Amino acid sequence: MNLTVRYPEIDFEKCFPKWAPNLEFAMQMNAFSITPVHIEPYIVKVYLEAKKLLDLVKDAQLIKEVEWFVAQETQHYRQHIRFNRVFTTPRYPLVEKLGQKFAEDLEGFRKNRSLIFNLAYIEGFESGGGVFFRVWFEKLGKYRFGAKPEALLLYDWHFAEEFEHREVAYKLYMKLAARGNIFRRIWYGYFYRIYGVVTMMAHGGKHSDAIRKHMLDVERREMTPEQAAASVTREKVLGRSFFLMTLRGLTAILSPFYDPHKKAPPEGVEAILADFDRGGKYGKPSTSA
Repeated sequence: MNLTVRYPEIDFEKCFPKWAPNLEFAMQMNAFSITPVHIEPYIVKVYLEAKKLLDLVKDAQLIKEVEWFVAQETQHYRQHIRFNRVFTTPRYPLVEKLGQKFAEDLEGFRKNRSLIFNLAYIEGFESGGGVFFRVWFEKLGKYRFGAKPEALLLYDWHFAEEFEHREVAYKLYMKLAARGNIFRRIWYGYFYRIYGVVTMMAHGGKHSDAIRKHMLDVERREMTPEQAAASVTREKVLGRSFFLMTLRGLTAILSPFYDPHKKAPPEGVEAILADFDRGGKYGKPSTSA
């Protein structure tokens, strides 16, 4: 495993909020882009605390991977902050407020819930994201067609790195939560992990949905009734498509035999990572561990 941190060079000034021909798809992904800005700083804080519980000798490799994971996630939220400027404008007045509410919830989890809960929540985010990255690369061609390349590049890089570090959250959670007697291995290794997945998807989805609905409401105010109705229909079709495309992957997460290490790479992911590596088409000089 090559523990690489990449520094993309993408000019988001050429993007606009409506960066794809399918407005509902663009707004879905714009709403998703709010999530890393708030959840990834939270992940960094939780993982820096969790790392203190690892054995410097026995867990040396895991510590190294956690540090790499944190470095990649830090770049993710920094790039999404840059991208979000194209739509976090006065045109969408509630976006910042809704995003801040998500951040406040996460900070409440960090301060008031157990470390194991926070690790399970994060593992739920990472495993759920791991379902979507395959969909992004392999099943969304008709939605990607005609979209502004700068926006696509952001998500290509982000989801490719999510595949690359797909094991770290699972390994850290299992190491700190599911070690010990048989009860802990069964309860925390399966049932509590599933609780983290379900909790994260419900909580994170609620906040992402609120942002998407706000942005689409703003757009629909400027449409004719017929155009607005067509937009609502497209939104429903997109939602059903996303659900069906992710259903198999979501089912796999719920299996007691789930192991992110066994996931095959999505089509083209190696070439995308190479484009953002040192000397690649879209990468600044990178650091490797």
